[in-house]
Amino acid sequence: SNRRHTLVELANLVSVSRTTVRFYLRELGFRNCIVPKKPYLNVKHKADRLAFARAYESWTFEDWCNIIWTDESSFETGKNPRQIRVWRKAYEKYNWDCIAPSFKSGRSSVMVWGAFTGFDKSPLVIIPLDKKSTRDFVTIVYEGVLSGFYFLHDDPEQLILMEDGAPRRAHSIEKLFWPANSPDLNLIENVWMVVKDLLKHHSRPNSKLEMIEKIQSVWDTISIEWLRTLISTMPYRMQAVIAAGGGSTRW
Repeated sequence: SNRRHTLVELANLVSVSRTTVRFYLRELGFRNCIVPKKPYLNVKHKADRLAFARAYESWTFEDWCNIIWTDESSFETGKNPRQIRVWRKAYEKYNWDCIAPSFKSGRSSVMVWGAFTGFDKSPLVIIPLDKKSTRDFVTIVYEGVLSGFYFLHDDPEQLILMEDGAPRRAHSIEKLFWPANSPDLNLIENVWMVVKDLLKHHSRPNSKLEMIEKIQSVWDTISIEWLRTLISTMPYRMQAVIAAGGGSTRW
């Protein structure tokens, strides 16, 4: 009835020891786990996601290859994007090699934009932090890189723009309706996750310029073959949304 009860609370509720509660929970297949973070989905969100999945569940791999997958992502110098785990003994918690140093100063953010289809990948765009308005985005991205990326395609009229966030008008580019709060359906979210994972293997950047160079280096390693493999998961994502009644999925 309440998955967030602690072991102590459960033991008090049923008046038995924590050891007994733990034993029977394991017998029933329950484990205490870190909850995954997912966007909040209200009734309308779920209905829109379900309608979307049903509308496009019959799309083929080739259809999904014609989508321009696009979104921005933020990177921060001096910050590790994921939790770090180490093997240690109980008394080693604060050993120098068992901690993740944090820095009160010297941090700065880098906002980037990228896009891909099943045939090509756009250049990486660095968005200045003082250029956050819709007009700035249109000038920097739509009228710049996206326009060139679109019209250099062999058959641009076959391409459809997918974009998360607030609606913005894409000049001469057909745009696909996309349900809100659905990063699990935007493949570029997986790309940014991989970029951030790969950055962990680089030395910590000492400046914003160095961070940009490292992000660019990792972006350049993302292959079209890997992106096409990612695109091939879309039919399964549609099925997962339908099975969840529009709710959250593992993607």
